[in-house]
Amino acid sequence: MKHLQNILVPVDFNRPSEDAFLYATSVAKVFNSRILLLHVISETSLSPETESLVLETVNHKLTELTNMATEDIKSRIELIIERGVVFERIGHTAISRDVNVVIAGSGNGSGNDRFQLGTTVEKLMRKNQVPLWIVKNGARFPTKKILCPVDFSDASERALNNAILLAKRLQTELAVLHVWTGIKIQSPRLDHEVSEENKILKDKTEREFNDFLRRFNFQELSYKRLFIEGEAHQEILRVTETNQYDLLVMGTTGRTGLSRILMGSITEKVTRELPCSFITTKSQDIVRTVFESNLNEIETFLKKANHYRDAEEYGKAIEYYLLGLKQYPDNIPILIGLKDIYQLMGDNSKSKFYMDYAKEVVFRIWGAEYLEKFGLNQDD
Repeated sequence: MKHLQNILVPVDFNRPSEDAFLYATSVAKVFNSRILLLHVISETSLSPETESLVLETVNHKLTELTNMATEDIKSRIELIIERGVVFERIGHTAISRDVNVVIAGSGNGSGNDRFQLGTTVEKLMRKNQVPLWIVKNGARFPTKKILCPVDFSDASERALNNAILLAKRLQTELAVLHVWTGIKIQSPRLDHEVSEENKILKDKTEREFNDFLRRFNFQELSYKRLFIEGEAHQEILRVTETNQYDLLVMGTTGRTGLSRILMGSITEKVTRELPCSFITTKSQDIVRTVFESNLNEIETFLKKANHYRDAEEYGKAIEYYLLGLKQYPDNIPILIGLKDIYQLMGDNSKSKFYMDYAKEVVFRIWGAEYLEKFGLNQDD
């Protein structure tokens, strides 16, 4: 089994971030992880004397935090000080240091939410591409019960894979939840028709749920399936509180813009009120490095595009190829896929465009001798 190798813990020395650090040390002990302890200095215009004092103070506080860890964890902690916009530097450090997960405190939010999130955490949830593990104030590790809501999307598939990994490693209970919401029309004249349609839709959705679950390996795992009718965010919160789940794992829409899946808006609604710690995943799995995650994402685009190409649904195939190209503009298999599909469609102009595009990438990165290896002969 792969390990959760690198954990990034951003701290601002308030109580929630200290709690998150101690929580992260417990996670690191289970997964044999390294901890990158990060503080971001937001002040940018400091005199040399003031900057020296600030750095000395920050180093002292980071060292004090480190001393709260057990000896076996201390040797695996690296201290990092950055300058700039806090959530931007957290995201940059996570990517540049090949972090598997960011573990952060929920912060001191404001407003009327029952369980408030800090502004930095909310920005990280929207912008950060690395899995984000938010520790609710007072949370303790290890977790005992994990809940993973799914909507059958790619994002929820990724979330469930992570939830299964964590449940197996932590030897804890896992519940997989789908909330079905029926059609609602306020019209006595249509009540019977709507009721019949909802019955058909509910049965169909439950079959889809069962088909979705068959794609996962639940062996050696205590898990249960929950299929509930209602409003998604309300039912997720109700189930969490009623059954006392202490960790929730949810997928978000990610970077692709592939579809306006329900889980994106529901995640935001749920996490603002959730009384337990939670993990959100976008384009990366917790146990994969950024490099591995990118390869996995490219493979997903190619598999889906090739599936639609083989089914002669060329429009959908092109959509997936172009979405992949938007994120990975120098990926040769994607470019060749576009070249070939436009050739199948008889659009020689666009086929030539992507042929030339792929040639230019290969020529500039590897050299002319590699053109033939990629099937991109200069005379084509």
